[in-house]
Amino acid sequence: MRLGRRKGAVLKVFLREGRRLMVAALSILLFAAAINLTVPAAALAASESLEITGDGVTDPVTLTREELEEMEQHQYLYSSINTWPTKKWYVGRGVKLWDLLVEAGLKEDEAKLLKFYSTDGYTVTLTLKELFQDRRYCFPNFMRGSSEGHLPGDPSGAVEVEPIVALVSVEGSDNPEYMNELHTPMLMLGQRAVTEQTGNLFVKYLCKIEVLTADPGKWDPPQANPPGGTVPAGTMVTLSNLHSDDDKIYYTTDGSTPTLNSPMYNWSASRWWSARADVLGKINRPIGPLYGDTTIKAITIGPGKLDSDVVTFAYKVVGSPDGPSPRVVKLTVGSRDTSIDGNPYTLDAAPYIDPVAGRTLVPVRFIGEALGAGFDWNDETRQVIITAAGTVIVLTPGSNEVQINGVKQTIDCAPVILPPGRTFVPIRFVSETLGAHVEYDEVTKVIIITR
Repeated sequence: MRLGRRKGAVLKVFLREGRRLMVAALSILLFAAAINLTVPAAALAASESLEITGDGVTDPVTLTREELEEMEQHQYLYSSINTWPTKKWYVGRGVKLWDLLVEAGLKEDEAKLLKFYSTDGYTVTLTLKELFQDRRYCFPNFMRGSSEGHLPGDPSGAVEVEPIVALVSVEGSDNPEYMNELHTPMLMLGQRAVTEQTGNLFVKYLCKIEVLTADPGKWDPPQANPPGGTVPAGTMVTLSNLHSDDDKIYYTTDGSTPTLNSPMYNWSASRWWSARADVLGKINRPIGPLYGDTTIKAITIGPGKLDSDVVTFAYKVVGSPDGPSPRVVKLTVGSRDTSIDGNPYTLDAAPYIDPVAGRTLVPVRFIGEALGAGFDWNDETRQVIITAAGTVIVLTPGSNEVQINGVKQTIDCAPVILPPGRTFVPIRFVSETLGAHVEYDEVTKVIIITR
C-alpha cells in the first residue's frame, strides 16, 4: 500500500511538472513567434551571396560574402536625398560595382541596363550611362541651410565618388565608426547634382544584379496646365508627368534648356502625397503667378530610362479685370512708411543705403512677405531662406556669398543683422531674383517694386 501511494504521488508530481514544462515550452514558442512578427521583414532578409547574371555578361557568377570581402575594398561618404524629401548621410565600404561587372565579363558595347534585386522583393533599374558615364559626387556641404530635401544645399566642395556594393555601412550618419553589416550587401551611389534624389536607389540586402542589353526607352515629357497660349495675369502653372514619383520634372523660365541643376518641380514623390497633403502645395509649388509673357521649358529625368524630350510652354499674359493685378510695393529710404498695392503699411525699421556698396537694404521679412515669398530663418546655420515660384535664395548675414537654387553666387552687398536682431537684405538683388521689377528715384529716394 505504501509503495502504491508513493508511486501515485510520484506520478502526480511528474504530471504536474510535465504541465509546467509544456506551458514553458509553449511560452517560448509564442515569444519566438512574437519576435518574428515585430522584427521587420527586411531584417530577416540578409543575403550572404550576390549573383551577377543576364545577357549583358559573358561569365555569370555568384559570389559569397567571403569572396566579396577578399576583393579590393573602397570606402566613400555619400550625400543623399530621399523622395519625401529629406537629406541624409551614408557611409559605406565594399567593392566597386564596376569591378563586380568586370568579374562577370561585362559586355561593355552591348550592356545598357542594370536591374538590382533585394531579398525583400525591392528592385531598382538604372542605366549604365547614369551609373558610369555621368559623374557622381558627394556634396559635403549639402546640409547647410536646411535638412529639408526641397531646399537646395550648398554644392561647394563636391567630391567625386563611385557606386559600390557595400559590405558594411551606416545610414543617417557621416561617421564611419558606426558602420556595420546591417542592411548589407547594399548598392550605394553618389548624386549627379546637389538636389538629385538618390535615397530610393540604395538597394539593401542586395542579392542579384541582372545586366541587360535591352534599350532603356525614354521618360514621358512633362505636361502643363494650362498648356500655354494666352492667359490672364496672375495665372499659376502646374506641371505633371506619368508617375510624378522617381521621374522628376526640371524646368526653367529664362529660356535656357533645363538640366539636373535646374529647379525641380515635383520635389515630393506621389507615393507620399496623401501623407503630406498639408504641406504639398508649398513643396510641389505651382509656377507663378505670371504677370508677364513667360516661356517654361521642362524635362523629365529619372532612373532607368533616358531623359525625356524637352518641351516648351509659351504664355502670352494679358490683363484681366477679374484676375489679380501685379503687386506694387512702394518704399522710401529712411522712412518706415510704405504701401502695398496702395494700402499703407508701417515698417518696424526703415530702409537704408549701405555707404560702401551704395545698395539699399530692407527688413527681409517684410520684402519676402510683400512679394508673396516664403521666409525662413535657420538658427543653426544662421542663414535666411527665401522661396517663391521654384526659386530658393539662401543668404548668410555678413557674407557676400549667396545661393540661388543651390548655385553659389557673389553679391556686392552682404545682408546684415541690426539691433534688436532684424535681418536686412539688399532689396534689388532679392526682388529681381524673385522676378520683380525695381525702380529707384534718386531725388525722392522712393523705391517701387512691381511683381
